[in-house]
Amino acid sequence: MQGKKIKYLLVAAFLLMIAACSHNAVYSDYKSIPDARWNKDSVARFTVNITETGTPCNVLVNIRHNNTYPYQNFWMFIATTTPDGKTTQDTIECYLADNRGKWLGSGLSSVYNMPVLFKPNTAFTKPGKYTFAIRQGMRDDLLPGITDIGIEIDKADKPR
Repeated sequence: MQGKKIKYLLVAAFLLMIAACSHNAVYSDYKSIPDARWNKDSVARFTVNITETGTPCNVLVNIRHNNTYPYQNFWMFIATTTPDGKTTQDTIECYLADNRGKWLGSGLSSVYNMPVLFKPNTAFTKPGKYTFAIRQGMRDDLLPGITDIGIEIDKADKPR
């Protein structure tokens, strides 16, 4: 009986931690990269319906990769389309490993997640659907080791 109580308390504590961490989440989603080999012509698209405008948000790109990723850095091209059809293009470089080859970000076993702050303290000015289209910007036609790519939008309690 004592073991069941402890198990229930651990589950309850875990659920409270999840709820506490996600109270600022506006949107979060991932797209899986087939066979962890991202084709340079493949685009990961995220369509986000923004209803609340004027509130500062942080837009992050989450990169999940495994130990087969062959480089220290990662380049990506991001096209953002607003509800009125205007598109902006950004080129982002981030580092997935330090100079000694140790993976950055958080990880379990051989899968790592690296959040990249894309647009800090961004206030969406128009309600509606925003589309984020992400392509890998490395020289490889098939980039190994990237397992998932995601977009996360959180309300900005404090500047990052």
